[in-house]
Amino acid sequence: MKRTRQLVVVLAASLICIATNAERAEAHPLHTSLAELTYDQRSGAVVLSLRVFVDDYTKAAIVYAQKHPQSVSAGPAVSPLVTYALSAFALTDSHNRRVAFASCGGKRVGDLMWLCFRGTVPGGGAGLHVSSQILFETYRDQINIVQAAYAGRHVNLLFTPGETAKSLP
Repeated sequence: MKRTRQLVVVLAASLICIATNAERAEAHPLHTSLAELTYDQRSGAVVLSLRVFVDDYTKAAIVYAQKHPQSVSAGPAVSPLVTYALSAFALTDSHNRRVAFASCGGKRVGDLMWLCFRGTVPGGGAGLHVSSQILFETYRDQINIVQAAYAGRHVNLLFTPGETAKSLP
């Protein structure tokens, strides 16, 4: 009950701040991304669903492609949206081997975009580390949430600018 009351107070304070700063607010005053990771230990397969705001993410992907033209030189089938995501989000094993994600599509839902990626964890799932740097170069107030489901566990990780990889317990 106490936790619920604290959450209500935080949400109310946030809404008051947003309302009082409405004239300075952008299309959406919160800069967040949500990554959902699902790992199947038996097959080693991992699925990443990344939810971002279309306008912010598209701008960042274009800037990334301009700064790193070699990253999109693999051909016209490789979108800057994909290359930016793969540069800013990482899942590594205990030997620091990075999961090679491949795009499995995406869709737009209003102001949001969902991007899908699939990969295989090299060497099994022990000692996995996650890094979510999405939009940190663009917004100082960016917050990235990673929800991971693996080995019967559900873990939430929060990333703010300046933070690096975090271990999945």
